[in-house]
Amino acid sequence: MWFVQHKRKATCRSWWYARWWSSRLWAHLGLLGLGCLLSVGAISAQEGARRFMEDEEAQARLQRGISLYQQEQYATALETLEPVAVHYPEQAVAYRMIGLCRLQMKQYAAAAAALRKASELTRAQENREDAVARLALGKALFLAGDSRGAIPELEFAAARPEADTATLTLLGYAHYRQGDEAAARKVLVQSVARDDRQPEAWRLLAELDVARLTANPDDPAAAKQAAASIEKVNRTEPSLAAGLRGRLLVAQRQFAKAIPELDRALATQPDQAALVFALGLALSREKQLDRAAVLLTKATELLPDEAGVWRELGYVHERAGRREAAIAAYEKAAALTQGHDDFITRALERLKSS
Repeated sequence: MWFVQHKRKATCRSWWYARWWSSRLWAHLGLLGLGCLLSVGAISAQEGARRFMEDEEAQARLQRGISLYQQEQYATALETLEPVAVHYPEQAVAYRMIGLCRLQMKQYAAAAAALRKASELTRAQENREDAVARLALGKALFLAGDSRGAIPELEFAAARPEADTATLTLLGYAHYRQGDEAAARKVLVQSVARDDRQPEAWRLLAELDVARLTANPDDPAAAKQAAASIEKVNRTEPSLAAGLRGRLLVAQRQFAKAIPELDRALATQPDQAALVFALGLALSREKQLDRAAVLLTKATELLPDEAGVWRELGYVHERAGRREAAIAAYEKAAALTQGHDDFITRALERLKSS
């Protein structure tokens, strides 16, 4: 039995990410370490630092920028802080605050550049790591789509005593986006062990568990683990849990039970590709061919490069007696598999000879 594998890239752009970033994660970042930012006198004794300490206006501007940031007036804070960095380019604090402002304003590439500068200056001038800047840099890189670059920054932040579960969870997502599911699972398990009440972590753990069972549908331990993770998701998001449960049931070949769960999930996530395909597959196996054809046709639009989706659509059309439609779908699947799928090859030979 073939089951489509959920694409990591699509998963990682799914709707729950946006909600996470706009909630408590930002609050954590905004407050972390701001006390140390006020100690600008800690900058090493270079000529630029000496001039800065003698410039009361620049110091007042920096303090005002910090205050505006704390008041969530990010654009105004940025306007206040940028002249400090221009006139005193050795000021790590100014770059750090500029990076934090741009991060809050969702200017991720620019945020990463400023935060990297802050980190480099702190390392060179004070012979230490800037934990605040490195954590923020990891988040900025992740949100800019650079998971590879984000991982070392997030690993540094996660290893610190003050690291919270949100940092661990973000590191898990970064590993997942890089295709390292084992590392993602390890970090996420650590995260939920610290705090069981984490919907973000449980979402990805459940996704990983369902994917693992899909690849090994007869593994009872994997089935038990997936069911447990889904129930954790169900505490906060029943609709999302229904979709995961439906996909789990499809993997276990319990197609009739899967259909109502997937219908429920698709009511709120109508264009979620994995759900659309899973429901089409379940309907196909339950001989509800007309509705299966509709869902699978939609699945080919959402997943045009997935040979298994085209193959299942061809199978449905063939069983329904739609010869030309079946041939067209099978031929698309054959092109995607480069003729290496024996089922498709035999189906095309059968249909073209009839």
